Amino acid sequence: MKVITFATLKGGVGKTMLCFNIAGMLSQMGHKVLIIDSDLQGNLTNNMGLDRTKHLLTLYEVYNFETWPPLPPIALTYVNPNPKIPNVDIITSSFFLHKAEMRLASIPGQELILRDYFFKHHAFFKKYDYVLIDTNPSMGFVNQNAFAVSDAILLISDISMNAIEGAQLFIALWDEARSKLNLPDTVRGVIINNCDQRNRLSVDFLEYINTDPEVEDIRALMMKTVIPRTVKVTEAELAALPISLYDGKSKAAVALYELIAELKRKKIL
Repeated sequence: MKVITFATLKGGVGKTMLCFNIAGMLSQMGHKVLIIDSDLQGNLTNNMGLDRTKHLLTLYEVYNFETWPPLPPIALTYVNPNPKIPNVDIITSSFFLHKAEMRLASIPGQELILRDYFFKHHAFFKKYDYVLIDTNPSMGFVNQNAFAVSDAILLISDISMNAIEGAQLFIALWDEARSKLNLPDTVRGVIINNCDQRNRLSVDFLEYINTDPEVEDIRALMMKTVIPRTVKVTEAELAALPISLYDGKSKAAVALYELIAELKRKKIL
């Protein structure tokens, strides 16, 4: 089992889309995948065909100290909720995660609750080849729990300086936090998403990333595979399908297959 968390400090970069599509494509390759929606917006929950406005048992239960100890993961996991995507289960999100954020501020060891939960229920989680966690763009305590349990953190950027500076800030903030917790550095990659190489701005941006000394730290982590901007991805998302099932020959699908292959070569997946 490998735990991979998708992270950013800038919204709108396509992080949830990448998590959803990679989960679906890994399942098509025969892997058993659990996705955990740790973003209170619940977009990944919706992508899997579950209504986030309904009363669901969610990740919040792990942090709900009113009902401690938390329910076991088998009670929180929805098995294959989207039958079009075999072998993908989900622990859903809830807007109640904002309550967890406030409560965690006063709890000792607040960054390691999810890590301890995984350790306690290792027999359940180890039946999955991959656990993919989607987070919101912040360094809050709920997210730090996701980062602390991860074997690898993947930072997602679009074609903007704000996203790259956000990635650099993330690395600095997480370095400080993990050092206090005596955790290893698990930031393993930066993925450039939503790139339109017909656009001069995108071409200039990639040249900057590949040459400028100010972003040498990001360049060392950057995946060679760049994910193109395409309307097909949006259409697939609306159909609650990974792009590989919606249009497996699209540029985005081809790039995502290449990305998965690159992540496997680098032993991240």
